[in-house]
Amino acid sequence: MYCPNCGKTNSAEQKFCRAGALQLEQVVQSLVAQLTAPDADKKLVERQNNLDRVIKVVAVGTISLFVGAVLWGIIYSIIIVKGEVLGGSIFLAIMIGLVLFGLLVLYRESLTEKSSKPKPSLDTRRSETGKLLTEPHYEPVSSVVERATELLTVKNKDSSSR
Repeated sequence: MYCPNCGKTNSAEQKFCRAGALQLEQVVQSLVAQLTAPDADKKLVERQNNLDRVIKVVAVGTISLFVGAVLWGIIYSIIIVKGEVLGGSIFLAIMIGLVLFGLLVLYRESLTEKSSKPKPSLDTRRSETGKLLTEPHYEPVSSVVERATELLTVKNKDSSSR
C-alpha cells in the first residue's frame, strides 16, 4: 500500500509510514468506510425505483380508467343513444389518436431522460481508488527516519566484515 501523504510503499502490517509518519490504520478505516457506503446508497436507490414503479402503475391505471370512461361515454351517448354512427366513429377515432399521441410523447421524454442520465458504476470508482493507492503521483521525499535506518544497515555490514 502506498502512503497517501508521501507516496512511499508500505507493507500491510505497518501501522505508520516510515517516510511520511502518517498513521496508516486511519487510512485503511477510511477506505473501508468509503467502499461500504455505496451499498447503503444502492439499497436506497432500489427503494426509490420500486416506489417510482408503483406510482407509475397507479397513475397509468387511473388515467386508463378515465380515458375508458370518456370513450365509453362517446360510444354510448353519440353512437348508441343518438344513432349517429359515422359522426361518433370519427370523434372516437380522433380521441383515440390524441390519447396515443400523448402516450408516445411521454414515452419519448422518458427515453431522452434515461439516455441523458449518467450511469454510476461502483466498479469504476473502486478501480479509480485502487489506482490512487497503488500509483504514487509524485516523487516521495525521504525523511530523517529513513536516512537513519539506512545508516544502521551500513554500520551492521561494516561490523560483520571485520
